Amino acid sequence: MNVSKNLSTDKLRYKIKVSGLPRFYSLLDPLLQEFLKMINEELKLNCIHARYSKKGNAWLYLTFPTEFEQANALKLLKKYNWKGRSLISTLVTADTPKTNTNLTYIESNHATKKPKLDIPLSEQVLMSTIPYHSIEYEEQLRKKSEEARILFQRFGTIIQRKQPPLAEWCAMRKRQLNSDLAFELSPIIQSKKIDRYRNKCEWSVGINPENDSVAVGLRVKDSMDGIHYVGPPDCLRNLPIPMITLAKKFENFVKNYGGDWRLWRNMIIRMNEAGEVMVSIVVNQLVLDFEKLPSIKCSISKWFKENITENVVSLYFQVYGEKALADCISTPNEAELLWGQNLGAEELCKVVADLADVNENTTVLDLFCGSGCLALTLAKKCKQVVGIELIKANILDAKRNAEINGINNCEFIAGRTEDILDSVLEKLKGCNVTVIMDPPLTGVSPGLVRTLRKFEEAINLIYVCSNHKLPLKNLLDFSSVVRYWQKPIDSDPFLPLRIVPIDMCPHTLRSELVLHFKRFSIDEILSIKTDRPSRVYSHRKFKTKFHPRTSETTSNSQPSTSGVGGLLSYLKKIEERAFQEGLAKGLERKAFQIGYSRGLQSTDSDNNTFNKNSHIYPDQ
Repeated sequence: MNVSKNLSTDKLRYKIKVSGLPRFYSLLDPLLQEFLKMINEELKLNCIHARYSKKGNAWLYLTFPTEFEQANALKLLKKYNWKGRSLISTLVTADTPKTNTNLTYIESNHATKKPKLDIPLSEQVLMSTIPYHSIEYEEQLRKKSEEARILFQRFGTIIQRKQPPLAEWCAMRKRQLNSDLAFELSPIIQSKKIDRYRNKCEWSVGINPENDSVAVGLRVKDSMDGIHYVGPPDCLRNLPIPMITLAKKFENFVKNYGGDWRLWRNMIIRMNEAGEVMVSIVVNQLVLDFEKLPSIKCSISKWFKENITENVVSLYFQVYGEKALADCISTPNEAELLWGQNLGAEELCKVVADLADVNENTTVLDLFCGSGCLALTLAKKCKQVVGIELIKANILDAKRNAEINGINNCEFIAGRTEDILDSVLEKLKGCNVTVIMDPPLTGVSPGLVRTLRKFEEAINLIYVCSNHKLPLKNLLDFSSVVRYWQKPIDSDPFLPLRIVPIDMCPHTLRSELVLHFKRFSIDEILSIKTDRPSRVYSHRKFKTKFHPRTSETTSNSQPSTSGVGGLLSYLKKIEERAFQEGLAKGLERKAFQIGYSRGLQSTDSDNNTFNKNSHIYPDQ
């Protein structure tokens, strides 16, 4: 069976996607090989090709030679139990070669060329939105807990490989916790609402591929020349009924409006716990005739007043595109309120409050604070809160939320975090600071990590992330003790102590992870005793791992300058010099090749040349 990760060369038709597998990081992963062997030998499925799209994923694409064998595989693996896991399988739309097609529009009709869909549309919507919809909730929690454990087992392995001085710290933590993890992993916190829990949804305007008509729903295919292929939302159990009803009403409005349907981009809906709804209608800049803008707004307001009976308290209008926003709306980052009152969403996070453990002497620095929900949770328990957020509209919401809740010890600053963090930290010198951050899925920049590490007043760090997008680079940067050439870093690290998984989105693959980091002294970490021989990372002489396979050995006396002993001395000095320049590994391999693969030996002239220049690279 061919196993590959090349997306462009895979043009076979009959595929299924198997989800719920253990995460695997290479084609030689034993669990992956065992699963593939089980597919062909035990289940007798004729799988001719398997691929994964990215290392660390928990799903696999299997290809079969005929449609009959594809259907048979789907039937057997639809909900198959393997090693205590419930695997989920679904059909996959056949890959189609990319072609340079020019799409044309005739009145309200979309292009005649559209992708062939060989999966029921409702199943596409379910698998792209809530792939765990058919699994019992208790099993969903088990799967997500295991996902978190696997992620941090890998993180611990990476830490010890890339940061050897932390190996003993990790071993000490494992002994303290009596666990195979160096970090305390708490039981997953389940969602209070399993169904109808979503408080935000974005409906796209596009084409329903089953009936070839304009529709409002969830995207099931990537856009192609401005077209979105969407599916109906009726089957989604995670959405409140008012969200689904509003989508259907907006679809009728788009169909009856006339003109080019591509004018309407999407509809955004937010709900709070009181059942109040905020609706935002977004139009496309490229299709918009700005002279008709007042008429468009009037049509939306009229439709809203005549047809909407849900508990909508505010209706917004927005033009998609920077130029359009600057021309039509007073500020380029804000939508225009057509009707109703401003609505700010607030969400309390008890887990963050528990991990932060703030008191009346604590200053909370909330980076990427959004509308301030995390910061405001802690405001009444701490001395002060400083929040930083890029989007000005969110800052206005944060200030409004603080005012509504009677909180007056908060300061919210609009701007790019990397640009204004230095000035904020300067004002916080001398304070006892706890940092909270809920950054984008891509994480934060290395420069921001360095700035926080050098800010000695920051003792605790709370990092919120999604488990399937664990920002390993950020976590390693916070935890690093030595640089890659093994020189100690000049700032104390933040090391992770506890991870709390929270299931905020039942029926999806996703759960939130709240990480508690604490500041540790780098000198304390480097001084941890070890019973195993290892490299020395302080300012002491580098010890080589180079051990040639020879019966001759070097003694404490000066080796000869000829023969194998002289060569070893010469290579060792080269290695010491290379270590100072950060090239130890490369030159070690090269020296081995030169000295033994090719049978070369050092000469007296080589040693003399080295001795003349050795003062440039003195031993530490």
